[in-house]
Amino acid sequence: MKKKYYFILLFIILVTASLYILTGKGGMDPKVVVDAYKQEWGVTIPPPTAESPILAHELAQAGSGQWVTLYEYDKIPSMTNTEMEEVTTENQAYYQKLLNKFKEDAIDTGLKSDMKKSLQDHEPTIEVGDYAYYRAKNDGKDYFLAIQEKKQLYTYTWHE
Repeated sequence: MKKKYYFILLFIILVTASLYILTGKGGMDPKVVVDAYKQEWGVTIPPPTAESPILAHELAQAGSGQWVTLYEYDKIPSMTNTEMEEVTTENQAYYQKLLNKFKEDAIDTGLKSDMKKSLQDHEPTIEVGDYAYYRAKNDGKDYFLAIQEKKQLYTYTWHE
């Protein structure tokens, strides 16, 4: 008799979770995304309309790993009220070097081939006029890089 109740309870939970996801309540909340980056890394990003995880590679050490996320916008977002700086000819190479370091270090951690491909397929071209942001903590062991190009914002998070 107890098994019957467990199955009924499990069924109710599955139906509730399915309805929650189908009605959009289980999706990304742009306000939560904006607040999380402001609190953790001190950067304000415009509220995105879509979120796509590109890479989530957690290492054996608790909390360590690399994450890459692509945020998309319906129109090019204004970066005037953010801490991100405009990419110029003077800082373009700096941000490209940071992006290359993230990719090389991530690959060196032993990414599976599909993860490597995902990382390579979603690489922004850092151009003059784009916006970028970098911040490191914990003596550089943890860092965050954001690159905005047109209607897309890529975030790269490294945590040791």
